[in-house]
Amino acid sequence: MQAENAIDSWRHWDAELRTRPVILGQLSGGRSNRSFLLDADGMRMVLRLNGEDSMLPGSDRSNEITIWRAASAEDIAPPLLHVDGQHRFLVSSYIDNKLPTKPLSNSKFIDQAFGLLNQCHQLDVGAPSIDYISHIEQYWQIAERKNQAVNPALQQHRESMQRLLKELIDSNPQTGLCHHDPVVANFVGTPNKLYLIDWEYAAHGLTVMDYAALGIEWELNDTTILAQTNIEPDSLNMAKTLYQYLCTLWEEVTI
Repeated sequence: MQAENAIDSWRHWDAELRTRPVILGQLSGGRSNRSFLLDADGMRMVLRLNGEDSMLPGSDRSNEITIWRAASAEDIAPPLLHVDGQHRFLVSSYIDNKLPTKPLSNSKFIDQAFGLLNQCHQLDVGAPSIDYISHIEQYWQIAERKNQAVNPALQQHRESMQRLLKELIDSNPQTGLCHHDPVVANFVGTPNKLYLIDWEYAAHGLTVMDYAALGIEWELNDTTILAQTNIEPDSLNMAKTLYQYLCTLWEEVTI
């Protein structure tokens, strides 16, 4: 879908606009979706054109929208202004972003990131639970259907990662509504107020996976993570190993 076609629906957006939005430029983002900065009557918005294959296997857009709206109601995520009935695109309020590419030197950003994840984990919202074992297996099925050689390192660790995941699950870690993609690009705002965006991978799951991902993506040391959470060091190490494995597997199925 083209951005201009999406903007044609502007009169139905929950923004009380007087004039048709104009595109100021394309925003940086992930591989799956395309996002554009819009302006209308001095109001800035983000138009996100949804990629077809950007969801978790077995998930759907309605789950993301339900979770995003619940997060917005708690001031964790920017407000949604419009969601296309066919989930081809969505429009959200634009948040002026002062977050650097690597914010590890700013304790205010780090504290807020942990605070947002903690708030996320407390959300009481109807959402599916992720079955990490099935999730990994579905990625493997996608990789094998591509009829090309799979990364030998992935093959080598396939069974050991299954055992590690089972060990982590059996350790009875804390569960909650997880974002599952706390990369730097999915936090926007200032040192005084951050928001989480792009809730495509959100589902009920192991909260340690969010903290492991945050640690790796934000280049935080384990001491910082453990000081901000009540998780066990062994659980964190297992989750970090699994997250890195999942990232490599995701790269395998999306190239």
